[in-house]
Amino acid sequence: MYRYAVIYNPHSGHNNGESVGQKIEQALIKNQHKVELMPTEGPKDATRLAKKAARAGFDVVVAVGGDGTINEVVSGLATLDQPPYLGIVPAGTVNNLARMLQIPLDIDQAIENLQQVHLRPLDVGQVNDDYLISTMTLGILADAALNVTQSEKQKWGPLAFLSKGIHALAEHQHYPLTIETPDRHWQKDTQFLLVTLTNSVGGFTNFNPEAQPDDGYFHVFVAPKMSLARSVMFLPYFLTGNFKKIPGMTYFKANEISITVDNQQSAQTRIDGDPSAKSPLKMRLLEHKLQVITPNPDL
Repeated sequence: MYRYAVIYNPHSGHNNGESVGQKIEQALIKNQHKVELMPTEGPKDATRLAKKAARAGFDVVVAVGGDGTINEVVSGLATLDQPPYLGIVPAGTVNNLARMLQIPLDIDQAIENLQQVHLRPLDVGQVNDDYLISTMTLGILADAALNVTQSEKQKWGPLAFLSKGIHALAEHQHYPLTIETPDRHWQKDTQFLLVTLTNSVGGFTNFNPEAQPDDGYFHVFVAPKMSLARSVMFLPYFLTGNFKKIPGMTYFKANEISITVDNQQSAQTRIDGDPSAKSPLKMRLLEHKLQVITPNPDL
């Protein structure tokens, strides 16, 4: 018997967070587990609730929602020396981390997965005072995502981000960046920077087949300047997992990164879909920081 704290955003995805939370509660109680539902009331509330659940001694903290909700829960757990296990019931629009971990997107199957307690280590990125579970963007992709409405995400899913991103590439805005790692110095103008911990970006799971959620690295992509026509030509690279083979694309791996914008301006990032830290950025990889419940590949 485990003690589960279930943290959910009532307005996540298609506004079905409340019903999903109740369904999880019923299924876990039926199997003799103890459950406490913890609905969020506003931004960053899931971080507070995750810390509260850990202090109360829960065995598993379940994040119900999309990558943003999971990020908030992880932000509460990543500060702890011995955090509870992380459970995920994907109820968002894109669900990058769940896709990467092969957690079922079907709610009933995801609830069943929670009760198997097959654990896998999970890396967590720290970006200044924020945390990263899937992707961070800086530049026009981050700027374009600001124009994607909740209704567009619900209607079009990953295609909403892809469409906005392609059109943003045609605007030719660029950012003079300096990137430092323990073994690399990179300085150049770029249209966007993408850092990922998974092979799923914008819901496209073939984006970077090399990336694994427990490999101990940030996977960094720095894009050249691209016109709209050129960016459309490169779309197949994105969809087939060859993004790093785009001519002019810089790709590397690192576990520590410093990023500054050289024109003295501060650039806004988006982390796991939400506006987050501004440059300059100090990033470090917290290897195997959490244990997450995933499907058992041997079953």
